[in-house]
Amino acid sequence: MRLEKLCDMDMYYRGEGVWLRPFGEKEAAGFGSGDGEVRGERLRGRMVWSNHPRRREDGVWCPDCHGYITTEDGAQILVSIRGYSVREETPDVRRAILTTVSFQASDPRYRWLNFVIGVGEGEIEENPRDKSDLDHWWLHVYACVNEVAKAPPAIR
Repeated sequence: MRLEKLCDMDMYYRGEGVWLRPFGEKEAAGFGSGDGEVRGERLRGRMVWSNHPRRREDGVWCPDCHGYITTEDGAQILVSIRGYSVREETPDVRRAILTTVSFQASDPRYRWLNFVIGVGEGEIEENPRDKSDLDHWWLHVYACVNEVAKAPPAIR
């Protein structure tokens, strides 16, 4: 298998979110939403999303993000992002994030995304000073390409 760069995602929380500790101080759950931008050679546009993550008792947040991308040429694509974000040893609050990324598209120009298993790496920066105190996520997203298959998919 090899990884091919698919796109970069910049995501910002907008408005008020809810962050609770319903079972004591170690575990947590939350809900927030936002928007962002997707930039890549084959996939470009604006993104709207919501996240319902949980925080494990070891402090690792587990994003469960769902939304849609409206491409520059007008197609709409569903996106799902799930993974782990781990606090980094930095003076400001940053978390390293690793994710899986999947897509659903009905537009014929983007149906190829229905067969992409994506992986993402990046960071979550809490309350950055340069964007009006909005939490910022950024991800580099790669498509996993099967190198042992003898031919391309027969599904068109």
